[in-house]
Amino acid sequence: MPVNTTKLNLRKYFGLIENFMSYFLFKAIDAIIPLIIIPYLVNVVSFGKYGIYAFAYALIFYLQNIIQFGFLLSAVRTIAVIRDDKKKLTTVYNNVLTTQFYFFIISIFILVLLILTVPKIGEHYIIYCFFGILLVGELLSPMWFFLGVEKMRFITIVNVISKSTFAILCFTLIKQESQYIYISLYHSIGYIVSGIIAQVIIYKQFGIRFKLAKFSEVKLTIKDSWSSFLTLVSPTIYHNTSIFLVGVFGLPSYVGFMELGSKVSGAFGVLNTIMTSVLYPFLNRNKSDIFKMRYVFIGLGILLSLSMFFFADILIELWLSKVDRQDEAAEIIRVVKYLSPSPFLASVISTFGVNGLMIYKKDRIFSNIIIFGSVLGLIAGLILIPKYSYIGGAITIVFALSVKAILSSYYAIKTTKKLKPM
Repeated sequence: MPVNTTKLNLRKYFGLIENFMSYFLFKAIDAIIPLIIIPYLVNVVSFGKYGIYAFAYALIFYLQNIIQFGFLLSAVRTIAVIRDDKKKLTTVYNNVLTTQFYFFIISIFILVLLILTVPKIGEHYIIYCFFGILLVGELLSPMWFFLGVEKMRFITIVNVISKSTFAILCFTLIKQESQYIYISLYHSIGYIVSGIIAQVIIYKQFGIRFKLAKFSEVKLTIKDSWSSFLTLVSPTIYHNTSIFLVGVFGLPSYVGFMELGSKVSGAFGVLNTIMTSVLYPFLNRNKSDIFKMRYVFIGLGILLSLSMFFFADILIELWLSKVDRQDEAAEIIRVVKYLSPSPFLASVISTFGVNGLMIYKKDRIFSNIIIFGSVLGLIAGLILIPKYSYIGGAITIVFALSVKAILSSYYAIKTTKKLKPM
């Protein structure tokens, strides 16, 4: 009997390690390829033109969040429990994808409306039209499904195809400044190719055929995912809006500084993102492991934040060594140093929020925390960004993360203390 228990535990953790390695490759590719492409694009099209692309993508990112609608939490949690029941799995898949289809239609309508009514967007309408293709790819790429069934290797395959396609097209076809408008097209092509392949994998590997769900099921799906949607979309109110507002109140090159600084910050946060996504379905099934994982998350967060602050100069100078204007690289270093607390704060939120309150279905508490922190972040951004531009944007992000980290840890400890093993 002890032998069987040991084998079961080994199998459980072996699957976790496999998923961790697969998702690590996914996020590493997600971070590294853009870091390779960006210096090339900045050199060819200039910081200003790259900033126009970054500003457009900041807007499209809102629409991507509408299409995803929190399913990276709600659908993953549901699928993690019923993944071995093909009938239930198919039902969840159809309900979620149908819901996403309706949100896709709404997103396209919003995009067209903005192009027609907002001069700053209409001026570069072709970039936004190209990004409409990306929204199709977003619809076809159900990452929530692969996370829920804990088959991270499929996410890695899809992401390699997407990012590689984007990189190859940029390096081979963008040769002069006027071609900056095609960055969004090549970005979108990568998305839609990977989305089609994702659907083929789901059909071939899982035998699931998509069937449009009833509208009554769609309404239930939206209701069940509402808290998760607020949890995931609220950070964009301050994080993505910080980039967006820098574009509204500043020069396009300032958007480039803010966006590139965020890319570096995101690269340092990759390990935390991986652990959060991999452990979320695992801990939903193994709640006894929650408390021991807290130390891992917090220790990793501290290490990443310190590394980000002390190595920012070396890494960014190396990264942008081929960029002609090093004074602009210096501004990105400033942004990164201001953002350096972000990995630690994000690890606290992951530990006590996503892999704490969410797992114990304290969705309302966590979503209220996220909304409150995000609204405060938005207010801070409206005050700081017009005055301090991209530095104000960086401070806004850290401030909002701090509020959420403090509240998440407080309420997680308060509400789950009795669950901690003696």
